[in-house]
Amino acid sequence: MNRLRRATLDDFPFLIELENDSFEESRRVDKKSIKNSLDSKGQEVWILDCDGVSVASTTLFIYSKSIRIYSIAVKEPFRGHSIGKQMMEHIIQRSKELGSAKITLEADAMNLGLIHWYESFGFRGDYEIADFYGPGRPAFRMFLELTQKPKFKKGKPLNLVVVDQVVPWLETIDSIKVVRAEEYFTNEKFTVEKGIRVFNMCSSYSYQSIGYYVSLLASARNQHVIPNVATIKDFSDSKITELIGEEEDDLMQKSLGSIREKEVVLHVFFGITTAKKYSKLGKSLYRLFQAPLLEFYFEKTDRWNLKRVSPLPIVEVDNDESLFEYARSYFTQRRFTVGRFKDYKYDLAILIDPNEKTPPSNRIALGKFKLAAQKNGFYTEFITKDDFQRLNEFDALFIRTTTNVNDYTYQFARYAYAEGLVVIDDPWSILKCSNKLFFAESMKRESVLTPKSIVISKYTETSSITSQLNFPMVLKEPDSSFSLGVFKVNDCVELEKTLSYLFETSELVIAQEFIKSSFDWRIGVLDNKPLFACKYFMAKNHWQILNWKAKKKRDFEGNVETLCVENVPKNVLSTAVKACSVMGDGFYGVDLKEIDGKVYVIEVNDNPNVDYHHEDIVLGDELYSTIMKSLFRRIESQRSHKRTISKEK
Repeated sequence: MNRLRRATLDDFPFLIELENDSFEESRRVDKKSIKNSLDSKGQEVWILDCDGVSVASTTLFIYSKSIRIYSIAVKEPFRGHSIGKQMMEHIIQRSKELGSAKITLEADAMNLGLIHWYESFGFRGDYEIADFYGPGRPAFRMFLELTQKPKFKKGKPLNLVVVDQVVPWLETIDSIKVVRAEEYFTNEKFTVEKGIRVFNMCSSYSYQSIGYYVSLLASARNQHVIPNVATIKDFSDSKITELIGEEEDDLMQKSLGSIREKEVVLHVFFGITTAKKYSKLGKSLYRLFQAPLLEFYFEKTDRWNLKRVSPLPIVEVDNDESLFEYARSYFTQRRFTVGRFKDYKYDLAILIDPNEKTPPSNRIALGKFKLAAQKNGFYTEFITKDDFQRLNEFDALFIRTTTNVNDYTYQFARYAYAEGLVVIDDPWSILKCSNKLFFAESMKRESVLTPKSIVISKYTETSSITSQLNFPMVLKEPDSSFSLGVFKVNDCVELEKTLSYLFETSELVIAQEFIKSSFDWRIGVLDNKPLFACKYFMAKNHWQILNWKAKKKRDFEGNVETLCVENVPKNVLSTAVKACSVMGDGFYGVDLKEIDGKVYVIEVNDNPNVDYHHEDIVLGDELYSTIMKSLFRRIESQRSHKRTISKEK
């Protein structure tokens, strides 16, 4: 039996042990702080005992009109048994007893599963606190209002079940009113009548289906709806496991741990799992993905993973006495915990490759992009190359995997643009930046200084090359990027050998003057304005910033030094912006060398790196926000102006 009680000084050893087991060292409070919490009149520490054994605690800061949750901790063996849920329900009840207007807390901004768990109790995001858990480790301030007026003051709420097919047995449930979707759309009374709870039981929730529009319209009418549009979006999220909190994940591992099969399907009908041994897991997952009829699909590798969540059409579920009883009990509930519909104005897809070894943004940076997008009005999903057919569900595409004209990234960009999406990187930028021939000719046309370059074919004489360029010189594939397909040759033997290799895959090769330097400038440019500035130093004992042949990981790339844009020489900035203006107005990274007062553009990259604790050191989260604001402005501009393709200069 579980019992909640106020902590005493006798619990001091347990609280210290729990603190050490639950939090990494940088986030732990010391013994003195724990003792102060036990002694303080302005704090309350609560313990949850399970069969007489202490298994969890929460520390609350009590203010005159609010309560702040300082911590919730559960012993590892007891996680996944709804202990956290019991603690939260107690905190909410205790807050009401004290007459508090709201509850506040800080959550790890990078732990999207934890944020989603708090949202399931009705918490909403307020703002982000930079460096809360240490340098570059922000927290998300969240709150739960407790003084909202009840939605249904007069009598019982109207439970409206919306269907698009005839389901006779639903009509026999007294606590609901069943209507067809067409009537829900057109009947004025469903727009003006107060106290409506909408249960969307249409046969499909896919994008732009009847079911999708039922939930969308219900949210627009400020009606409680299950499932809401945010939940519908979660069904199609290929990164669905990111939404699973620690408690749910632990429960999943324990509940399915004895199963020998590699795949398991779990059904949850009206919040109830038919297999009693999995009832806790079913209820826990239902809280995250609320819909009347659900199917959860799990796969096992070294551990169990939730791979897919699918709503089930009611006409495909066998109707028996149990299903009827589940439904009758479900619809007679007085209260449903329905997540608040997030009023995102646009939908953003971020294209990633989970298997890429050196992606343009690391995992933490991707999380920051997602948080910045959400704050700037985007519902955001990470998508992969398998989601090509879903592109028209979105308003914008942001590519965060290495682009190439000859692979799916260009196809995504081209198709998304054709479907009317705002795209970074746009297909024209990918084409222009990836081709060294275009780069060389366009820079020459605009009088932008570059290392001396010549175009070589199979018929070019070696003597012609050496008469124009001195050794060492650099040879490049026309479509090379990220230091790949780029070679330094020191004499005629290496020249002929390397050319022979390159001509196996390309009819033309670029030969370029070699300019030695200890670092390259990298200027990030967005909307034809400098955004960030870095010095990329050469990899150890190598002539490039990346050494793909390095035997040790630490020797793979050189150091990165990030500077304020204002501290960069003006001629470096102006040259970078001028070079980008030839490519377009997208998001670029310009590599430059500054030698004897002259600035040479080495290349313009359409898919520049933005990594956590590298390019973002100066601007911090503002870097991610600026890029998302640019995407938002582009959509707004596109909506109000006819889109045209500008002619080449």
